[in-house]
Amino acid sequence: MTTIRRMSPARTRASGPARTRASGPARTRASGPARTRASGQRGFTLVELLVAMAAGLVVSLAAFLLSKNATRFFQNESRASASHLSATLGLNRLAADLQRAAYLSTPNILADPEVCQVPATPLGLRRLAGIAIRRQGSTVLHPSELGQSIANEMYPDSIIIGGSFNSTELFEFRGIGDQSGNLVVELNPNSGAVRRTLERANGTGQGLLQIFAPNRILRVMVRGQTQFQYGVIESVNVQGDPPTLIAITLKSPPGLPTMEGLARCGVTPGGSTGDAGWVNVVNRVRYDIRSLVGKSTPYAPLVTPITPALTGDDGRTELVRVELDDENNEIPETLELIAEYAVDLKFGISVAEEGSDPSVTDPHIQRLPITAADNGAVYAAAAENDQPFASPQRVRSVQVRLSTRTRAPDRDIGFPVGPDGRRLRFLIPGIVPGMDTLANTLAAEAHPVDAPPAFARMRTLYADIALPNQAYVKW
Repeated sequence: MTTIRRMSPARTRASGPARTRASGPARTRASGPARTRASGQRGFTLVELLVAMAAGLVVSLAAFLLSKNATRFFQNESRASASHLSATLGLNRLAADLQRAAYLSTPNILADPEVCQVPATPLGLRRLAGIAIRRQGSTVLHPSELGQSIANEMYPDSIIIGGSFNSTELFEFRGIGDQSGNLVVELNPNSGAVRRTLERANGTGQGLLQIFAPNRILRVMVRGQTQFQYGVIESVNVQGDPPTLIAITLKSPPGLPTMEGLARCGVTPGGSTGDAGWVNVVNRVRYDIRSLVGKSTPYAPLVTPITPALTGDDGRTELVRVELDDENNEIPETLELIAEYAVDLKFGISVAEEGSDPSVTDPHIQRLPITAADNGAVYAAAAENDQPFASPQRVRSVQVRLSTRTRAPDRDIGFPVGPDGRRLRFLIPGIVPGMDTLANTLAAEAHPVDAPPAFARMRTLYADIALPNQAYVKW
C-alpha cells in the first residue's frame, strides 16, 4: 500500500524561493564576464579621434616652432661669436706689428740724425718710418671695393708700419766687396745669428733666403761708426749646407754711402774686406680693408660668395696685411687675410710735442683720439714723412678701432652712431629692394613680407698700443 506524504504549506513556501535563488546566480555568473569582455573591446569614437589628432597637431607645431627659433638663435649667435673672434685676431696681429714699429729701423729716415745718408731713390726707402697713417686710406686705395662700408658712411683708414718683422737677429758681416758695380755684403756663416736662424728654419722659422728676400731694405752698421746706412737687397747667394758663403748683393742705385774726404760714415770706395759690422732686414707692411672676392689669391675659396642675395657676400671686405717693396709697391705673395668681414678701421695717436730743452725727452704728451668726424691733427702728425708737418717719429702710441660684421643680417633696424663714430649695426645694401644707403631706406611697413632683415650686427674692438722703439726719440 502506497503512502502519499503531503508537504506542508510552510515547506512548500520555503522551497519555492530557494529554487528561485539557486537558479538566479547561475544566470548572473554566465552573463557578467561576457558583458565585461564586450566593454573592454570598445574603440574610440570619431569625435575622440578628431580631438586627439587636433591636440597632437598643436603640440607638434609648437615643438617645431620652438626648435626653429632655437636653431635660428643659435646660428645668429654663432655668427656674432665668429665676428668677435675675427676682430680679436685681427686686432692682436695689428697690435703685435705696431709694438715693433721702428724696431731695428728708424722712426723717420728723413729726420734721423743717426742715418748716414738718405738716398734720393727708391721711393719706398725714402718713406721708411715707424708708422704712416693715411686718412680714409682703404677707401682711397680700393674705392670700388668698399661699396658696403661707404653705404654705411664709413671710410676706413690704412696704416704702413716699418720695422724688422721677419727676424730679431743682428747678422755679423765680415766684408763688403764690389762686383760689377754692385756692393756685396758677405755674412759670417759661423756667427751665432746664422746658426740660430738655420736651427729655426729646420722647424717653422724662416731661412736665410726668406729673410734676405729681394727688394727688401737692408740696414748696415759698420763697426766703429755710430750712424746707420740703408740699401736695398737685389739677391742673396747661399752656398753649402751648412753654408760656407752667404753673399747679399745690393741694388745700385742706391748702393751704400761711401767714405769720401772727411766723411765719418760709409763704406770704403770700391769695397774693402776691412769693412765689418752688422746688418738686419727692414720690412714695410700695410694694413688696409679691401675685397678679395674674385681675386687670384690663396683665400679665393674662403671668400667665395655663398647665397649673396641673402647675405651680401659679394660685397664682403677683409682686413689684409701686405708687404711693400723698395718702390712702394705691394709684394703679392706676402698678402695675408687678417680679419674676415672687416668693415671699418680708424686710428688715433698720442704725440710728444717738441720742446726747447734737449735734456727732456717728452716735454708733453698730447692725446689725439678717434672722433666721429676725422681728427685732422692725427693724420697731419702721423702722415707719411714726405708730407708737410709730418712727424711720425714723435708718435708715442696708436689707438686702433677695428670693426667687423656678422656674415648674414639678422636685424631689421639700425642704431644711432656713437660719439666717436662707432656703429652697432651694418646695413647690407641690396638685400631689401630700395635699401641702398643709410639715407635711402624703406619704412618697415613697406618691406616685402618675405624680405630678410637688412642689418648685420657689428663687433668693434679698441686698443691703445705703445710704441716702445719711439719712446725716447728727441728729434
